[in-house]
Amino acid sequence: MNYKYKLGFIGCGNMAKAIINGLLDSHLLKAEDMYVSTPNINQPYRGITFTNNNHDIMSLCEYVVLAIKPQIFKEISESFTNNNCKCVISIMAGVNSDTIAKVCNCHQVVRIMPNTPCSIGEGVSAITSFNADAESNDFVESIFKTISKVVRVEEKYFDAVTSISGSGPAYVYYFIKAMIDGGIKGGLSFEQSKELTIATMIGASKMVANSSEDLDVLIQKVCSKGGTTIQAIDTFREKSVDKTIIEGIDKCRKRSEELSKA
Repeated sequence: MNYKYKLGFIGCGNMAKAIINGLLDSHLLKAEDMYVSTPNINQPYRGITFTNNNHDIMSLCEYVVLAIKPQIFKEISESFTNNNCKCVISIMAGVNSDTIAKVCNCHQVVRIMPNTPCSIGEGVSAITSFNADAESNDFVESIFKTISKVVRVEEKYFDAVTSISGSGPAYVYYFIKAMIDGGIKGGLSFEQSKELTIATMIGASKMVANSSEDLDVLIQKVCSKGGTTIQAIDTFREKSVDKTIIEGIDKCRKRSEELSKA
């Protein structure tokens, strides 16, 4: 489907560029239908029109993506008034939809929590809506489906989303690094251990996605009594690795809650 809307971006960091790439590569929008406001207008990107005037974006575009840091949102809030924007799309962490609606003087808000794998089209985005109509919801979901899976989540759970999918890639990288290091300790080269580890992570993830069996059952199926795998699993259990991971995720969520209230 080709939409005829004008889409604006306030901010042009890595995530904004990922969204633009997804839209252009999927032909959901054309370059002439998008506008970007950023202080550095001398960085043309894929034929998009650049400006340093937020008022231009808010008056020209039916949909506007806030792709800026929360502290900058507060600093430039006066530039969002007197606009013709139908719906604001926020990828900012820690600023709730009600605040965004009031500051931007816009009735409809859709808030998104994407993660960094969106930059390669393999991300996941949590989405919640505030007064958004069906047309806006469909359009915003279509935008983020070009770079990620989209999961509907109530806004009150967005701090939990941050602790899982938002911060989660770092947890996975951490475990991948440990597995690679373990392989190197056993005599493999870095390249061999990395290739084996990544393929294993991808394959195991697909097994979980496609299986109706409980995760404990899947774990047990790889383990055999007195075998090799159970030695590692027993060690993880003795060290309470699962509890440590849960504790870390809990601390991440609580920090997100603190920042949301700041």
